[in-house]
Amino acid sequence: MRLQGGNCMINKYLLQIKKSVWVYPAFYGVLSFLFALVFAWLDTNTLFELSDYVPTLFLTSIDLAQTILQVIAGSLMTMMTFTFSTTMVVLTTYSSQFSPRTVENFLSDDKTMKALGVFLGGFVYAMTTLLFMRVSLDEKVVVSATIAIVFAIFCLFHFILYIHHVGSYIQTNNLILRLYNSAVTRINDYHKLVDTASFSKTIDMAPYSYVIHLQSKRYGYIQFINHQKLSKIANENKLIIVSEKIIGQFISDKTSLIAIYSNEATKLDEALTNSILDAITIGYEKTELQDFNFSIQKIVEIGLRAISPGVNDPNTANHCLKMIGILLSMLSNLDDGYFILEKDKENEYKAIFEAISFKEEIYFAFYQMVHYGKSDISVMLSILQAIKFAMEKATLNNKKELLNFVEYIWEKLDASLLQGFDKEVLEKSKKEIFALSV
Repeated sequence: MRLQGGNCMINKYLLQIKKSVWVYPAFYGVLSFLFALVFAWLDTNTLFELSDYVPTLFLTSIDLAQTILQVIAGSLMTMMTFTFSTTMVVLTTYSSQFSPRTVENFLSDDKTMKALGVFLGGFVYAMTTLLFMRVSLDEKVVVSATIAIVFAIFCLFHFILYIHHVGSYIQTNNLILRLYNSAVTRINDYHKLVDTASFSKTIDMAPYSYVIHLQSKRYGYIQFINHQKLSKIANENKLIIVSEKIIGQFISDKTSLIAIYSNEATKLDEALTNSILDAITIGYEKTELQDFNFSIQKIVEIGLRAISPGVNDPNTANHCLKMIGILLSMLSNLDDGYFILEKDKENEYKAIFEAISFKEEIYFAFYQMVHYGKSDISVMLSILQAIKFAMEKATLNNKKELLNFVEYIWEKLDASLLQGFDKEVLEKSKKEIFALSV
C-alpha cells in the first residue's frame, strides 16, 4: 500500500500559527530591522552621495536625525505600552463579562496584532538606525530620519484604527455578530462538504470480514478533519475508512478514532497508519476552524452571563437566543446519518463520516438556557421564537425533534409561568410552533 502525500502537517502548523499572538509582531519587527539595515547602508555608503539622488528637503544632519529617532523611539514605546495595557483590559473584560472562550477571538484578530506589530516595527527601526548613527558621519546628511517620520505617521494612523477597533470590538452586539458570522461561514462550509458527498441514513458494515480500529495517539479536541485526504487514501489503498468521531469531540489517547473495513486480511504499515491519523488534527483547545458548534457555544455563554444575577441583562440573552435560532434554521434541513466521499460510484472504496445530529444540536444549544432561564418569561419566549425560526426550514424528521424539545421545555418551566398572562403568551407561542409542523 502506498503512503499518501498531503499537507496535513502544514495544516497543523498553520493552525498553530493562526492561534499565536507573536506572528505579526515578529514579522513586522524582522521586516523593520531589514529596512533599518538598508537605509543605514544608504546613509553610510561611500559609493555615492545621497544628495545627488534624494531632494535635500528629505535629508537631515546626523544631530537632527538622532534627535528625531530618539523622540520617535520613545513615543512608539509609549504607544506599545498603551496598546498592550488596553489589550489586557479588553481581555479581562471579555473573560469576566462575556466568556473566557471569547478571549481568543480578540487575540487572534488581525487588526489587534497588526497594530502591536506596527508599533514594535517602528521602535525596532528607530533603535536600529540610531545604532548606525556614528560621530564620524557628522559631515554627512542622512535619509533615515525622514523614513522614521513616515513610519511614525503610519504608526499613528494604525493607533487611531486600533482605538476605533477596540471601541467596536468590546460592544456586546458586535461580538455576538462576529461569532454569528463565524458560525455561518463554518455552516456554509459544512453544507458544501455534504453537497459533494452521497448521503445514507445508515451504514451496514456487516458484509466486511475484517476491521482495524486506529486509536488516537493523544488526547484533546478534534480540531480539523481533512475529509478529502481520507477519501484519497481510501481510494488509492483500496480501503473503506470510517471516521468514528466528529469535529469538536473530546477524545482520549485510547479512543478509537478511525475504523478501516475490508473483505480480506489487511495489514497497515506504520507510514500509512500515521498518514491516516495525521488527517485528523487533535489539540488541547477547541477551535472555530471547522467547528461551528464552538461559535454557538460562545454565544450561549454570553447569554448565560447576561441572565446571571450579577449582570441581569435578559435583553442580551434574548438577542443571543434569536441568533442561535437563525443558525439552527441553517442546520434544520440536514437529517441524521452519514455522508460518504467516494471517487467513483462503481468503486466500493470510500471514506465515511458521521453527519451532525440535529436532535443534539437543539439540546446542546438550549439546555443550559432552559435550566437557568426557566423562571424568566422573556428568555423562555425567546427560546420558543428561536425554535420557530428553525421550524420554518426544518425537514419533517427535524420538525418532530423540535416539537419534542418544546414539550421538554414545557416540563422544565417554572410553575409561576404556567398561570395568568404568562401562561397565555407562552401557549400562544407554542401553538404557532405546532402550526408550522403541518
